[in-house]
Amino acid sequence: MFKISTFLTTISVIFFFNLGYATIVTSNGTGGGAWGAPASWSPSIPACGDTITILAGDVITVETQQDYSACGSPMFIVINGTLDFNTNGQKLKLPCGSGITINPGGLITSTGGGGGANNKIEICGTEVWRTSDGNVNGPAFFGTPLPIELISFDAEIDNTSVKLTWKTAAEVNNDYFTIERSENGLNFENIAEIPGSGNSNIVREYEQYDDSPLMGTSYYRLKQTDFDGKYEYVDLLAVNFNKDEDGICTLHVYPNPCVGSCTIDLKDCPLANNQVDIELYDAFGKKIVNRITPKSKSQDISFHLNSSNNLAPGVYIVKASTNGKNQANKIVVK
Repeated sequence: MFKISTFLTTISVIFFFNLGYATIVTSNGTGGGAWGAPASWSPSIPACGDTITILAGDVITVETQQDYSACGSPMFIVINGTLDFNTNGQKLKLPCGSGITINPGGLITSTGGGGGANNKIEICGTEVWRTSDGNVNGPAFFGTPLPIELISFDAEIDNTSVKLTWKTAAEVNNDYFTIERSENGLNFENIAEIPGSGNSNIVREYEQYDDSPLMGTSYYRLKQTDFDGKYEYVDLLAVNFNKDEDGICTLHVYPNPCVGSCTIDLKDCPLANNQVDIELYDAFGKKIVNRITPKSKSQDISFHLNSSNNLAPGVYIVKASTNGKNQANKIVVK
């Protein structure tokens, strides 16, 4: 979310970056696809150190060899949908320290036929599953359990502070969380440590305030540390914070990337009898949507992007302005 005066103050959107630490990768939410296909994943194909979630309802197929055994950092796979070896002879090889968690409703299967050992999963060179073992239904896990299963990590402007919130679905040997902040997305400083829940299999909610936020765009990342000192970075987001004596309002764009449908939502603007101009442009600068709406102090504005807008997959820019105040942000439409 961005913070600004008479109109926008904050567009808060989660960005996933690959800056040398783990990325949170999820299946596309539209049925799945092949492991090696970019369209199957958001934001990108799984890479070394990533935490990967196959969403419920998605089927990810291993159609070619997927060898991560040389990676220097572990990978964690959470299966809520289906991981299917649908081609005979394929292997999924994960680096040392990795783990696979199959939640209730999740499934590992092999529809590719062939001999019992032709399809297999290895962790650190050790075979943990093969076709002849049969289907694996959750709950189950192989290798090292995921230290935490993160549901969400978000930020919003709260008066003169940035409020950071996150939820976990499960925690294993989780000692504490660290909130780190950066003004360039590269060099981070610790701003808070928050105790974890140790071992938990229920939803846990956390919050932390940054009472001295940086002006302009800054980056927050969430770090998780085990009792034995091992740690991983589990998520990253960007926040643009600006102050103005005229007040605060917030523009939310969610979810981003936009898969099927997303919402542009403007709330809590201290405006009276002003017009809000919201526009959507494609990557070539062509205006796709133009919405000019009278704004009263008690009114919120919300509209949706979905199939009725006839948007092709790609990158779009949402712009909002009033009284000469302007703000813009990217939306990725899947």
